[in-house]
Amino acid sequence: MENIDSVKEFKPDVVHDLANPLPYADLTVDEVLAEGLLEHFDKYARFPVFYDWTRILKVGGEITVLVPDFPKIMTRYFKFGFDGFVDFLFGENMFRSEVYIGHFGNHKFGYSDKSFKEFAKLFGIETVNIEKKNLNLILHGKKTRHVSSQELDSVQIHSRANACGIGKPDLPLSFVKQKIRVFQELQDSKAEV
Repeated sequence: MENIDSVKEFKPDVVHDLANPLPYADLTVDEVLAEGLLEHFDKYARFPVFYDWTRILKVGGEITVLVPDFPKIMTRYFKFGFDGFVDFLFGENMFRSEVYIGHFGNHKFGYSDKSFKEFAKLFGIETVNIEKKNLNLILHGKKTRHVSSQELDSVQIHSRANACGIGKPDLPLSFVKQKIRVFQELQDSKAEV
């Protein structure tokens, strides 16, 4: 089993930004374990990231993904008050008070057990069970079929903000992936300067 992380200070086996495709061939991995990762990708970027995890997973392989239990966290507003709640909810960029992890520390999306199951199903993942532990949801799933990138391209992602304002309320994943690539290329070109 290889440990993958984008922060080299954590001494992973493979230093890799999960916003980019994993360095493994399709259908070659028996198990995927992702703890505290998926919520750090926004509403749109989570699709290509989760697809990549399932792309490398063999049919019959197991996937375990831990994310914060957003409905449970919402109840913490009354415990922490606004300032404490916002700080708690959107994550911490200084891991264990010693490693600055930048934007990777911020939460960008939330899940309920229902929304998490529905999301995983799009990728051919059958939920075996969802465990609730402290403020987290742990989805234990099994890959029942391989879903191609082209099959997912037609998935429509609904935008409530666009539905109430300017823009299209539903965007196909193919369009979203294209816009994410343009954004990544712009970020890469800025980093080179």
